[in-house]
Amino acid sequence: MSPIEYQQLVEFLGERFDQIDRRFDQIDQRFVVVDRRFAEMDGRLGDLRQDLAELRGEMLGHFDQVYRRLERLEQEYQTITQALRRIEAGLADDRGRREILERDLADLKQHVALLQSRIAEIEQRLAN
Repeated sequence: MSPIEYQQLVEFLGERFDQIDRRFDQIDQRFVVVDRRFAEMDGRLGDLRQDLAELRGEMLGHFDQVYRRLERLEQEYQTITQALRRIEAGLADDRGRREILERDLADLKQHVALLQSRIAEIEQRLAN
């Protein structure tokens, strides 16, 4: 290879290397932009994670409140059910007592009627 050809080859390769170097610089700049975007995304994801953790904690707190209210309602339901059973038992006892009283009252009415008829008979005998 002659010195001129060598010189031309060096110039050609130099230009090619310069072009490649510029392309690498462009790619490097793109990587810088992409790196910034990834950093921004990382920040956003970190914020999102924190927001989700706060939301999860808040939701769990609400669930705890709901469960406490449900438990309280269950206790009140049991209390009301027991009170209703006692009332129903008392009403059943009252019905039984009322039936007994009604029978006794009917018996008393019969005795009073019998006594009134005897009194009427005695009054008639005394009047004669």
